[in-house]
Amino acid sequence: MTDVEVDAGPNEDQGKAQVQPTPSKVAQDFQALVEKSQQMFGGLRDLPPTGGQKQWQPYFQRTFEVYTRLWKFQQTHRQILENREYYGLKRWEIGEIASKIAQLYYHYYLRTSETNYLQESFVFYEAIQMRNYFQNTSDSKTPALMIKKLRYYARYIVVCLLLNRFDRITEMMADLNRTVDEYTKGFKPNDAAEWNTIITEITLLLETDKRLTPSDPTGTPFVAPSRLRVDRARVDKDVPKLKLQEAILAGNYQNQIKFSELTLDMYRMLQSLEREPANSRAQVPGVSYLNNSSAKDGRDATGPSAHSFSNIAKDEGPTEEAGDARAPRNPHKYLLYRPTLSQLMLYIATAFKEINENTAMLIYLSADGAKRTNKSDTTEGYAGGVATASTFRKGEKAENPDLATVSNAICPGDLVPFTRKPLFIIVDSNNSTSFKNFPKVFGQPLVALMSPTELPVSMKDTTQTGSLFSLFLHSPIKAFFFISDIRETSQQTWEAVLALFAIAESTIADLFVKEMGSLDKSFRRFFQDDFLRQFLVRFVLMHGICGAHTAFKDPKHFPTIFPTLPSSLLSAPEISIRVQEIVNALSLQALYSVGLPMTPGASS
Repeated sequence: MTDVEVDAGPNEDQGKAQVQPTPSKVAQDFQALVEKSQQMFGGLRDLPPTGGQKQWQPYFQRTFEVYTRLWKFQQTHRQILENREYYGLKRWEIGEIASKIAQLYYHYYLRTSETNYLQESFVFYEAIQMRNYFQNTSDSKTPALMIKKLRYYARYIVVCLLLNRFDRITEMMADLNRTVDEYTKGFKPNDAAEWNTIITEITLLLETDKRLTPSDPTGTPFVAPSRLRVDRARVDKDVPKLKLQEAILAGNYQNQIKFSELTLDMYRMLQSLEREPANSRAQVPGVSYLNNSSAKDGRDATGPSAHSFSNIAKDEGPTEEAGDARAPRNPHKYLLYRPTLSQLMLYIATAFKEINENTAMLIYLSADGAKRTNKSDTTEGYAGGVATASTFRKGEKAENPDLATVSNAICPGDLVPFTRKPLFIIVDSNNSTSFKNFPKVFGQPLVALMSPTELPVSMKDTTQTGSLFSLFLHSPIKAFFFISDIRETSQQTWEAVLALFAIAESTIADLFVKEMGSLDKSFRRFFQDDFLRQFLVRFVLMHGICGAHTAFKDPKHFPTIFPTLPSSLLSAPEISIRVQEIVNALSLQALYSVGLPMTPGASS
């Protein structure tokens, strides 16, 4: 529904004149657009979380079309709509529209895994903050308006978290704390405890990140790369191309740091499976999106341009503003917080349906271990695994607790049917090694990376920092500083060590290429994908660093891999040299004995 256009008459010399709609017609059309947009947005909740792009893409297109028209309409007719005689548009209503557009972009990011759409969501959330659209909701006597403001803060914080905008989160936290306090005192609501839990979760996550991020002497934290940055492709022309297409990220630890339904370890792996945005605006967010024409009172510009999202309604690929359609796509991800076994199997089966012999699926399992205590009665592939969320009702007890534990676990045998296509598994658990003798039945590429089952007693309690294994796969430099207990260093040293880690990863990648002829053919296929290659390289790097650390002595302290890697790769002198360079740069010779033979934990 747009402005009314009428032909002025048959006289072509007079041309066509555009007749402006009456104020009452503008108000009527705006109300109809608002109702239509709310209807379309509500329909997104009914879309199944699984399924291919052809199933959900058309509905997203139509929803973007409606919000494009709504946003442009309120920009064009703002003066009439703000007039109480005709409509009485309030600032929070504009903020609500912008918030819905930001949510649309966020959900579109979840469906596509393209980080440029996450950046678009940030643009609209930031515009709401800059223009104080929800500023006066605290003065209202309506708790519903306060809830809108609180939800805006929570959603904005999630987007900032995924974009690593911790500076923005700190600002938002002060506002969120104040608003929750006003909401609680003013209305004494039933959900006060839930909002306080949200504040606690965010605070804990921020404190964890602060503990793991070294800073300079002034206390300013350094920035470590969190998403994929590929320096050069390593494709074997003699092997069919393979790329990672689907990823299942499941977090099932009983005690874990989380915010909403995203655990700390899932958050790290999520970012490790994404490329840096092609045209990221992180440095100057929203500059090209904001209409600079200000309202007469100087308080308000008309907001982000609808052009920044209207093209999505016409094109399935990224918009010109959102990124280059020719750029490689990120793998599609399913984020599962504490799924039951049946839920996990459903999502795995759905992802399995979408891949073929030239694409791969990744399954990341972060969970407590589940073992059979009676080892005399076991079947291959079902001796143990990692826990899923139990479906037992509260107070219900199983006749055989051992069998009950395994029946609510994902075991290697459960995944065998899905090895008919390329499968890459990462298991982060104290029973990860239950996957090391994986039944290999169908001859397709299959690799499993498994975390250490124990850490040295001298190591800090990682329940408050997330998994060390996932941290190494996500950011080796942060993991190294953590196990070395370094909180502060100079900018010059940080940059030097960051460069040394890049060199170390490149060296290991070259070693893989050199040794490829003697490795299982699975490595040859998976090494062609940028994300899977990075995980393999960082696995070997972690093994080399832990092998040099004086506290890592027991084989249980080391990560393991299936199929095994030869010692000629894991303990290559070139790796020792690179680790020695990092150790020397930070003067950690007392903590690392690089010259000693490395424990063959990954090949055991």
